[in-house]
Amino acid sequence: MRLLVAIFIAIVIYAFQKTLYGKMWDKNLDVSVEFHDNYLAKGERSYITEVINNAKFLPLSILHVKFVAPISFKFEDTDNAALSDSYYRNDVFSVMSNMKITRRLYFTADKRGYYTIDGADVISKDFFLTKNFAKNISHKSDIYVFPEKYENKIIESVFSMVIGDIENQRSLIEDPFTFRGIREYDSSYNMKCINWKATAKADKLMVNLYNHTSLQNIRVLLNLDTNNMIKSEFIDEVSISLASTICRYFLDKDLNVAIASNGTDIVTKNVGEVESGSSLKHMLSIDKYLSRLNGQSGIESFLDIIDKEINMQRDNTTYIIISPYYKEDLLRKLDYLEKRGIGVYMVVPYYNVHGFKRFRSYMHGWEVNIYET
Repeated sequence: MRLLVAIFIAIVIYAFQKTLYGKMWDKNLDVSVEFHDNYLAKGERSYITEVINNAKFLPLSILHVKFVAPISFKFEDTDNAALSDSYYRNDVFSVMSNMKITRRLYFTADKRGYYTIDGADVISKDFFLTKNFAKNISHKSDIYVFPEKYENKIIESVFSMVIGDIENQRSLIEDPFTFRGIREYDSSYNMKCINWKATAKADKLMVNLYNHTSLQNIRVLLNLDTNNMIKSEFIDEVSISLASTICRYFLDKDLNVAIASNGTDIVTKNVGEVESGSSLKHMLSIDKYLSRLNGQSGIESFLDIIDKEINMQRDNTTYIIISPYYKEDLLRKLDYLEKRGIGVYMVVPYYNVHGFKRFRSYMHGWEVNIYET
């Protein structure tokens, strides 16, 4: 009789806890899987944060948190992971009542791009580990991995002449409507620039500073159609890194920089551009734009971009063309810009085994070792 009573009590307890877990296992259970940083450079280290907060009396002796991360992230801890087309993570926790757990998963970003974690699958069991309960936690966390930057001394070997040409084009006449600050007077300034109010406050001669009337603009045009079937993706990455480095180089020179490309945005699937700007935040916008490029819309699309620039007839603009493709149909359009007195400089990334022929004086080759790909 006692045995029957014991069996009955066990059945009641089992049924009760099963019903209890079925109704309450996910009540006041918050799970998040998020990137710590919003953006980082290629090759930098960061981490993903897993947070489990079980804000109730019911313990969860086993809780699985499953999510998918990019395969290009090299994680330091791979014990609970499976690698195929992506990085599949399955972490196991034991979460007691009113308990919060935070875990960091460190990784190194090996590839430029825009990446997301689209929620997580959460699986738990009842107290006797006989029944599974599951739900999907829907939230989005994203991160930009910015393109690699090349050393300035390498860029300067190609573009030192560009800076010289731009400086020669700058007007020596200052625009009185573009005030940019006040500094102490020296003999290089005209007496007409003295700010007498500021002089009285500082008890020394102070002068107004103005921008030049001719504000130079750099427009970087990036072509991702290589017209080359051999490892074209790597040449694209070199071209994107060149574009990012060149934009930073000219922004450091206090010039306005814009960029356009026939590359397609991984989110919108469209071709876009970043309009002209010169602030430090502008470089952030450019790198985000370049990080999201994934694929290209063809050489005809790039030729259309050149045609648009020709029709715009922009003043005080120097064009930097980055293009592994350099056939006559493109060069004739650039010739037209140059004949109109517009500054044109072209950088051609090419594999060392193919060589490079400089058909125009404005062309500069950028050798890429095919064996390093």
